[in-house]
Amino acid sequence: MAYPAGAPAPLQLISIDSATGRVSCGEEALACLRAIKTPVGVVAVCGRARTGKSYILNQLLGQSTGFQLAHSHRPCTKGLWIWSKPFKRVGPDGNEYHLVLLDSEGIDAYDQRAQDGVQLLSLAVLLASMFVFNQMGPIDEAALDRLSLVTQITKHIRVRAGGAAAEDASELSTFTPSFLWLLRDFYLDLEDEGRKVSPREYLETALSPTAGAGAAVEAKNQIRGSIKALFPDRDCFTLVRPMHDERALNRLNELQPEQLRPEFQEGVSRLTRLLLARAQPKRIGFVPVSGVMLAGLAEAYASAINEGAVPTIATAWQGVAEAECRRAAAAAEDAYKSEFDVAATPSEPEALLVEHLRCMAAAKAVFKAIAVAEPRVRGEAKAALMSALQQRYELTREAALARAAAGVDQALLTAAQQISTVCATVLCMSTAPVANDVHASAVAIFDWVGTIRMLLLCTPQSTQALMCFACWSSSHSPATENQAG
Repeated sequence: MAYPAGAPAPLQLISIDSATGRVSCGEEALACLRAIKTPVGVVAVCGRARTGKSYILNQLLGQSTGFQLAHSHRPCTKGLWIWSKPFKRVGPDGNEYHLVLLDSEGIDAYDQRAQDGVQLLSLAVLLASMFVFNQMGPIDEAALDRLSLVTQITKHIRVRAGGAAAEDASELSTFTPSFLWLLRDFYLDLEDEGRKVSPREYLETALSPTAGAGAAVEAKNQIRGSIKALFPDRDCFTLVRPMHDERALNRLNELQPEQLRPEFQEGVSRLTRLLLARAQPKRIGFVPVSGVMLAGLAEAYASAINEGAVPTIATAWQGVAEAECRRAAAAAEDAYKSEFDVAATPSEPEALLVEHLRCMAAAKAVFKAIAVAEPRVRGEAKAALMSALQQRYELTREAALARAAAGVDQALLTAAQQISTVCATVLCMSTAPVANDVHASAVAIFDWVGTIRMLLLCTPQSTQALMCFACWSSSHSPATENQAG
């Protein structure tokens, strides 16, 4: 499908080479994410190919020509794609975030390697804050078998380096997104012995262990247990068939609302409200993930897979957090340098210190606004920043004092020259007693000026000024003048 130049369009975030298995990140999609400095929520829709995953995302976009829908056996979506224009939302806490929509290649695409499907599913789970598994019909054993791919993601994700699958299965749940099992073309009445049940109750019943013994029963119950362990925050939603005309369904995105069943329209409306309400900003631990950081995580996970390793959440997150703190420190240092106007600041130490503290506060504010990481990483980066700014201040202070000393030296030299000239003139025109008084006064003046300089700068007296006075004193002392007379 062709999109007008400059108009919003899908961007490929993740692609997997079917021949080599190499994972690549699309630069356009990464640039789109890096432009988002606020936290992001990510709604990912996954499932079998040609089951209308893209249609659901287009409903969230409020348009029918967003993500491309498949009309034949050939899948339209390869890899993972995001919409190029994430839209702003306001969370329950009143803070703004951006919602990113992520479309996934069908997990059973005919031209896909089995491992690729698991990798894509794993990456979607790692990146999403809301994970929607889209399927046709009710939850039965066949549906659970298809969702068994989800249980395999523990083989492709670790919480920390060196972690084992058995250990990570329980730990991984703290990092997995909210899970919604979307049942399309649902035709069953949700009842239990005549009592109406909610879709969530229906889901929990389907995930309950089945009675019996044997390897087959144990395997099915293991799938159920893994789904419950991986997604403690889970829900279910059902949608009726949009219409009965099979041929028209192939062009679902082109149909007018009045051509669809009212129950389906009402269900889609409730579904979009639910997804928008549940799709909160993604977090790693208690730290909200920005668009910049999400791009970094995607790159880190792709790099780990390409290196033959299992993506490790802790390792990827630490690398992203450290990079974000470095970016924050660089921005803070730039703010300090732009704020610290040395030329407009007096060279007195007290004035320099006041200016330094003011600019330090501005730098801290910039760092705090950008640096998003756990306290240890953020604290280390902040300490390094403060040390760098203190060193910069010390260099600035030393340079200012050096300029002040040079100014004082020049003033003393000028004063010495002027005093020498005046005293020489007076001595030539005065009697011996007056000459002695002039000489004594000049010595006192030079001593006083030198003392003032020492107190101000804590440096030796001006050598040039003393040399000038010594030269004048040796040639214009009273003894010399008397001998000349």
